[in-house]
Amino acid sequence: MRERLVACFVVLALLLLVFFGAVRGYTLGNELRELESARVHERAATLAAVVEARAAAGEKLGPRFLDGLVRSDELLVLDTRGATEIEARGQEYDDADGLILATSDSDEGELTVAVGDHRVSDLIIGDPWALAVLVVLSLLGAAVAGLLVARALGAPFRRLADAAGALGRGRFDLDLPTTRIPEAQAIARSLSTSANQLRDRLRRDQDFAAHTSHSLRSPMTGLRLEVEELTLRDDLPADVHETLVRTLAGIQHVDRVAGELVDLQRGSLVESAQVPLGDLATQVAQRWADRLALDDRELTAAVEGELDQCYTPGPVEHLLDLVLVQVLTVSRGGVRLVLDGATGGHLRISITTERSSVGDADPFDAARAVCEALGGRWTGTEPMDGLTIFLPRR
Repeated sequence: MRERLVACFVVLALLLLVFFGAVRGYTLGNELRELESARVHERAATLAAVVEARAAAGEKLGPRFLDGLVRSDELLVLDTRGATEIEARGQEYDDADGLILATSDSDEGELTVAVGDHRVSDLIIGDPWALAVLVVLSLLGAAVAGLLVARALGAPFRRLADAAGALGRGRFDLDLPTTRIPEAQAIARSLSTSANQLRDRLRRDQDFAAHTSHSLRSPMTGLRLEVEELTLRDDLPADVHETLVRTLAGIQHVDRVAGELVDLQRGSLVESAQVPLGDLATQVAQRWADRLALDDRELTAAVEGELDQCYTPGPVEHLLDLVLVQVLTVSRGGVRLVLDGATGGHLRISITTERSSVGDADPFDAARAVCEALGGRWTGTEPMDGLTIFLPRR
């Protein structure tokens, strides 16, 4: 987008220069031709008076006389009324140029002065090098203006692209731009609406999964225990015992299917956005290492456990953003971050600082609320003693 806008500004500036240059050249050319014509007429009248004065003095009118009067870019023609025309041509005069003519009558005949039209063109164009420098500077100015405008126009759309990427990673706290561009405002509203709808959908799915797990698996567990207890009795006929064994197998199968459906429902929306733990830890560590470096603080990070275990990055990044922002506020010195992928699928996050000073108010209320909403657990209150967060895989 930036390159196209710069190119458009340069092409527009070039077209404007050509257009206004052509219009200005045409109008200025007419004015200069009128001025040049008036000058040539004055010169013709002056030369005619000189010729008449020379003839009155009894001197001969000949080519040598006109050669002394002609300029380098002029043509002088003296018609002595029936006699041979006398002509004097300047060294730079060219018949191929357009001509500006002026004729003046006198008692000795007609004197015609012709001047090449190239003088007007030279006056319009002026110094060609200066004109070239002006054009280049104008195009450079247009390129700079296009770059600035492209940055101003492209910044909201770059932030919208980042927000769309974050939404695809499972983050719903989108950093949307505040802009007056109608198209960007429409996209921002759409992204915000989509984020809210997805958040509500995930919350409903989690509630549904919890309710389903409680409503189906708890009775199934109780029923399975009762059936198992019956199968242990010795006074049951063989056919009844076999029926109970088959019933127990069916109950276990239904319980297993219910568990699979609950797990599938929990991760159905953002499962495709999952990344391996190793990549997730690298991204988080690099981002916050740069952020802490601005405050002259150091972040040391480690990743443990199942590095190939996949997690949805958005919720993890959102929670860590909330936690680490508050950690920077209430602590000093270096920060230690450890991400541990447990074999069972849970993610264990440990955050420890060198010094901390947490007051009466808990600065991690918002982070705790998000952790609970994600189905996780939180232990610890002092960053210096260590904060530990457990998050489910989905």
